[in-house]
Amino acid sequence: MLLYETLILSNTHVTNDEFSMIEDFFDKFTSDVGGMVKSFDKWGKYRLAYPVRKNDYGIYSLVRFELPEDKASNFFKELDSFFKIKCNDIVFRNVTKRLDNTASLEYKKPEPVDARSGNLDTFLKENKMESFLGGNYSSKKKQAESASEKKESKETKQEEKKED
Repeated sequence: MLLYETLILSNTHVTNDEFSMIEDFFDKFTSDVGGMVKSFDKWGKYRLAYPVRKNDYGIYSLVRFELPEDKASNFFKELDSFFKIKCNDIVFRNVTKRLDNTASLEYKKPEPVDARSGNLDTFLKENKMESFLGGNYSSKKKQAESASEKKESKETKQEEKKED
């Protein structure tokens, strides 16, 4: 048995039914040729490096599966026609790669766009990019915050004096 993975880039407007259709195809057709699907991971929405079919974002999915060596060429012809005919509007791009059978199946995927939260400061700290905005960004930010706090405390003191 040979181990393969297929990375699929699809439209952001894909429904869960359409994803389940792709997953069902992989399950059915790999079992028909004597193989099996190891995993079907929907990675999420990502910003693309360049527009694909006038889209700036896409949804990535990774499918890992095993196939018998003698049935692989037939499977890939069928897979190609499936993506070109049935999934033409859904799937923008796909790439299939043979994996080493001894290689680990672990991988580190980037965080999708829709899972990101927080602000610029946390992003810069997490990615060790504080110097991106110039010199001592964090110290400049702290100085600005302390200056605004001093200004607020002066204003509250003045208001308290006016009330007395």
